[in-house]
Amino acid sequence: MGSAGSACASIASQMPFDPAHFVERFFSPFNPESRFYWPAVYALLLALFANIAWYNWRRRGVKPPENATKPWAFWINVVFIILMATLLIAKVPFYFYAVLIAVNVGLLVYMYEFWLPPQEAAFEREQRRRQYFPQPKKKRRR
Repeated sequence: MGSAGSACASIASQMPFDPAHFVERFFSPFNPESRFYWPAVYALLLALFANIAWYNWRRRGVKPPENATKPWAFWINVVFIILMATLLIAKVPFYFYAVLIAVNVGLLVYMYEFWLPPQEAAFEREQRRRQYFPQPKKKRRR
């Protein structure tokens, strides 16, 4: 543990955090020759495949309003992943990605925190209301 701590200390003393460098990289165009370009491409592909797997994953006991919301979340994510891939090809500055991710997360939070609960409440009210209706009896087989 002593060698790992001293190695980290030596790196920290050689490379102090420079806020000006961070701000410059944040607002400069993305360089496709950067060592982060291909990991970003692979991350977008992984995000797309994870989104497809999540959408096609069947769960039992999910209420119908959530099943109705799931396609909206899927297509919002797909559109944003395509937009991010387009921005990656266009070599735009990193803050565009940050804004795009914030908008995507904001839309999903709005959808699951503000749009879905009233629909779930209406579904539960309808289920309670249906309990009072007489149900047809099953016919006996002869």
